[in-house]
Amino acid sequence: MSNSYGTIPVSLSSVGASGEERKSSKNAIFVALGVTVVGLFVFLGKNESSEDTVTHATTASVADVVPEATDEKHWPAMLQKIGGGVADFPSLFPTTTAEASDKGWMKTSETCNPLLGEAWLLGGELAINSPATMYFTPQVGGVSGVVSGIEVDYYGSMQENLIGTYFSEEKTSSDGTYHSLAVALRSDDLCDTANPATPGNAEHIAISPGMANQIVPTHQDSPKLQTDYKEGACLMTMGYHWFQDVVGGAELTYEADNLVPVVPMYDSVDGTLNGIFFLATNAKQTIGSGEYDGNFWDRSPGLSQANTFLDGTNPFCANLCGGCQFTGTEDGMFTTMHWMFKNTQPTGPDFEKCGGARIACGDGFSAMTEYTKPL
Repeated sequence: MSNSYGTIPVSLSSVGASGEERKSSKNAIFVALGVTVVGLFVFLGKNESSEDTVTHATTASVADVVPEATDEKHWPAMLQKIGGGVADFPSLFPTTTAEASDKGWMKTSETCNPLLGEAWLLGGELAINSPATMYFTPQVGGVSGVVSGIEVDYYGSMQENLIGTYFSEEKTSSDGTYHSLAVALRSDDLCDTANPATPGNAEHIAISPGMANQIVPTHQDSPKLQTDYKEGACLMTMGYHWFQDVVGGAELTYEADNLVPVVPMYDSVDGTLNGIFFLATNAKQTIGSGEYDGNFWDRSPGLSQANTFLDGTNPFCANLCGGCQFTGTEDGMFTTMHWMFKNTQPTGPDFEKCGGARIACGDGFSAMTEYTKPL
């Protein structure tokens, strides 16, 4: 059975010369855990029917728009989906409207949402097997729009206590009912064609703009992160995970429904933001012809609520450190959907090593044994 967690290298010796050697500033606890825990969005202006009309990108009526010569780049400069997508692992997703068109995404007829941008769907279809909407700023003149948000549709179970704060009200497509969770990647008016998006923008993560509008710290040294979130494990190719509870804040209640459903991950060396994952409190993957379907959710049977390795699964608590026991999932499983803003894979320039082992905990890199997978 396919398990995307198997893609994490067992150790640095298995990686070879690719990936720049990096020194860690943390002191940890590591484990050779046979797991890669691979895992946005709130409803804002998305059609509530699968009968959305889609069109190719149009050009805003602004004359003679000429981009300024600059070495600055738009953030994020890359968007990598690991653990499940529309192609082989990992998948690069578009960061401009030109790339989106080339990759088969189509702009919908929805009115531009100032908090997220213009909605684009893969193949122009709202479907359970492609439950993500990408948002872009408008194309202006000959200048492509840039990625400005991501929204994930949760078909079936979700955290009902978070409807109206993190999740949208119920919506319907031809595949059934769902709730959406959105993340904005830029601030300001994302529909402004008179003052189009410019490069050099600051990193920005806002969960559920227009509802909770929770701003996620973009650096691990942020006092807000240190105060309001609980530090979890560092996973190779991902980084340090930080969690928040809607009831206890940094003091987790370990009740599945109380977890903030977007989790940030940070670089173990310089503390910068590596990526985020969307969290579901039930199994979201489906089995096709012997393999997990590419429905954007991470390709695995899920992460078990129980701290055991059952039926080829890995425990969700491997994402955290210390005492950890969750309750409250619908079927005993969590599912994740990872989106990375850097190439943190072994062959990438920002290979996330977590000190050299698969999973690390605490202020150092010694072995974490609490969730070691049995041989």
